Amino acid sequence: MSDVGASAKLDIGRVIQELFAVLGRNFATFAILAVLLGGVPTAIVYGLQGNVTAASAGAAFGPQMVWGFVGALVAGAFGLILQGTIIYATVGDLNNRKLSVAESLSAGLRVFLPILVIGLLATLAAMLGAILLIVPGMMIAIAWCVAVPSYVVERTTIMGSFGRSAELTRGNRWRIFGMFCLLIVAILLIEMVVMIFGGLTNFVTVSGFPLVTRIFVMPLVNVASGLLGAVGAAVLYVELRRIKDGVGAESLAAIFD
Repeated sequence: MSDVGASAKLDIGRVIQELFAVLGRNFATFAILAVLLGGVPTAIVYGLQGNVTAASAGAAFGPQMVWGFVGALVAGAFGLILQGTIIYATVGDLNNRKLSVAESLSAGLRVFLPILVIGLLATLAAMLGAILLIVPGMMIAIAWCVAVPSYVVERTTIMGSFGRSAELTRGNRWRIFGMFCLLIVAILLIEMVVMIFGGLTNFVTVSGFPLVTRIFVMPLVNVASGLLGAVGAAVLYVELRRIKDGVGAESLAAIFD
């Protein structure tokens, strides 16, 4: 098994195909979760930020900066819950288990604090690497890209999840980088289409700021990117387990115990 794991290469096409297959099979459940944990918080934050910005027009940028920071924190926190939720539901789908919105949400909330720590540590390490050189920061992010799924599924320690992710991604990091580039392009295309639609329908404003853009366009982009990122991480993790450890999704059932 170790020989197979050492020589096996990640099939990017297989991962992307499985990603969209999982999305298709669970569209309603994932859409509800993404709207609740991504769309609604983003809409509220952007709406409030627009009102604050309009009220403080001509003044110092303090309120705008504060709300921008608060918005990033809120989006990041809910994004982590969404990630844990979608990872749990995705592994369930690949294990032929249909999970409800409530079951998935409960699982995401249970792992929120640990994956918050994982997310913060990974972000700080990648930022430090980027300050030194761009390539080290990028490769740190790639090496640790399945740390959260490793924690959620294998119930490792927080620090152990980084080592496990590095082990799983070793030998396939450039392929993973290429896959992420494809997903980023897909997200940018979605954002472009949605922003064009928002511009065409942008005839209603609130406090001088476009209603469609703030309340609908940005939350929709956030929902799409959140889903692609979370499902992609889970599917990638399962595929790496398959080629590294020789196990399929059916062998990951301990996550449901």
